[in-house]
Amino acid sequence: RLRAGLWKQHQRGRLLLFLEKPSLPPTNNAAERQLRSVVLARKVSQCSKNERGATTYMRIKSVTETARLRGHDPVDVLMALRR
Repeated sequence: RLRAGLWKQHQRGRLLLFLEKPSLPPTNNAAERQLRSVVLARKVSQCSKNERGATTYMRIKSVTETARLRGHDPVDVLMALRR
């Protein structure tokens, strides 16, 4: 399965793209680090009690992290969504 996945990415021209474009990182380590807080929260809370709670948490986390990365105040962004 791994070999098939690598071949598929190679056919799409994505496997070694980081060699052609030095601005692209060779790993997804940054994305993994951003997800770490979500994983820790899930472990501490003994997971979400239901699907709706898990979905709601992930949506809020996605919005707040995107706002933070763009230099916006996450609370302001969430309040703007209420309207």
